[in-house]
Amino acid sequence: MNYLKTILFAVLAAVIALSCKPSSRDITPDDFLKMENEVIRTDLSSQSKEAIAKKYGYSLDQYLKFEERAKTDEKLKEQLGIIRLKNTKIKEDLKK
Repeated sequence: MNYLKTILFAVLAAVIALSCKPSSRDITPDDFLKMENEVIRTDLSSQSKEAIAKKYGYSLDQYLKFEERAKTDEKLKEQLGIIRLKNTKIKEDLKK
């Protein structure tokens, strides 16, 4: 019976330890637009994209996958368009 309790405790401790592992976060549309604006100002090379993605805490692979999704996913295109319009309106209001 003691062995069973010890094994159960060890399994429980392992599960808790593994569940506390930080997960990779997904790119938000806001972060993607910030990164995209910086990428446009560079030479558009993979090295530049990777440096900018790392600056925001993402990998190049995450950026490229989101970039591809932004080209094909209609709902995501709509979200990005709305954010761009809001940013443009804010900039115009600041100029006044």
